[in-house]
Amino acid sequence: MQKTDNREGATNTLARFVTETNFNALPADVVAAAKIGILDGIANMLAGSTQPLAAIINSYLKQVGGNPQSAVVGQDFRTSAPSAAFANGTFLHCLDYEIQGQPVAHGTSNILPSALALGEVTGASGARLIEAYVIGWEINSRLRKASVRCNTRGYHPPGLIGPLAAAAVSAKMLGLDDAKVRMALGIAASHTGGLTANTGTMVKSTHPGAASRTGVEAALLAQAGFESRDGILEAGQGYVETMLGAEFEWDELIRDLGSSWSLVNPGFNIKRFPAQIFMQWVIEAAVTLRQRHQFRSEDITYLELEVPGTHVRSGHEGATSSGLDGKFDFAYCGAVAVADGRVDIDSFSDATCFSPRVESILKKVRIKRNPDIPRNPPDNWAVARVGLPDGSVLSETCRHYRGSIANPMNRDERLAKLRDCAKRSLDSADIERVIGMAETLEVLPDVRPLMLVLGHRSAK
Repeated sequence: MQKTDNREGATNTLARFVTETNFNALPADVVAAAKIGILDGIANMLAGSTQPLAAIINSYLKQVGGNPQSAVVGQDFRTSAPSAAFANGTFLHCLDYEIQGQPVAHGTSNILPSALALGEVTGASGARLIEAYVIGWEINSRLRKASVRCNTRGYHPPGLIGPLAAAAVSAKMLGLDDAKVRMALGIAASHTGGLTANTGTMVKSTHPGAASRTGVEAALLAQAGFESRDGILEAGQGYVETMLGAEFEWDELIRDLGSSWSLVNPGFNIKRFPAQIFMQWVIEAAVTLRQRHQFRSEDITYLELEVPGTHVRSGHEGATSSGLDGKFDFAYCGAVAVADGRVDIDSFSDATCFSPRVESILKKVRIKRNPDIPRNPPDNWAVARVGLPDGSVLSETCRHYRGSIANPMNRDERLAKLRDCAKRSLDSADIERVIGMAETLEVLPDVRPLMLVLGHRSAK
């Protein structure tokens, strides 16, 4: 297909999409998908708010202070809207457990914290929150798809793309006009970045957090009259030319905007396990292998993981430096799955990572790089094999993990994930209140009661 260059007026096209998108015109399946994404995001924020990095973030926020406008999820204190967006975005992403679109992109953690923080400030309705989420997801997805062939030079997509999506969300929550939306996009574009080298560290989680904060700041500054270069996407030495380059597909950004919705086409993958998206297939294969065949993990002679070679970390595989780092390591993910017969949030704690049972399996792992396995969803697959002392080999293949677009979770499974995440922060009564409000979000007159529940910790 011939490449089309629709760069002229692209920034204004996005701005009009932000201002003209209305809840009443959204298709029912888009609204339903948005509510699933929002509830999954809430689950991740609640669980992330109990992770070790949360205490550091909280201490930092209290040190710098801020107008107590918006809730910090699970922490029983409030701060400024930009700071709350930063904290909640970091919490949401720190488990690497949120939904992801196709091409792979972290949408929710870039956009939902901005919408919630400003929703409290403005007393926005649930319908407005859904509008903003749909807009943010669409812009995030289209920027990612348009840039998939670009050399992003080691920038992590949430930091590179997320600030613009968050600015669009924030502008919608504040009700900005076209001109001010363009200014917000221009401000946010100058604050993009985020280094992939920080994958496996706490810093990676701040990429969506910083994107969320930048979006809120950009919209608030634009609302106050702060000016940026107009037409920042298409401008010479602007966002696309500088950060993404000539391979950017302008038509992927603009085509059918407002009539085709990425939330339903192609949709999104719900993670079953709290690890990088490429780990989902190998974990499910290994968990299924252990559960179905009932062997003793200490008896195996080897664990072979057949995976796409493009995502194997050369020189590092099996040398996981922490539980957090293990989320991005095929060897560790396969080993913990076989060792325990399950993978959950605690599987990526340092206590589990350095336990004798996991370390003993890690010594037996071998990685088989298969160049015929496609690089990205939806066509990924993985195989887990174990050798037994009698020479026999057991094997399981995962082609569509549960939660993927091709093998979606049902409502009960999605709510089981929510309850498992939320129980670390909320008691059962509060969890059910959150579910009730989130599943009827379109009729919620004000998001502040929802944030009142999310902003405290009731679990003992």
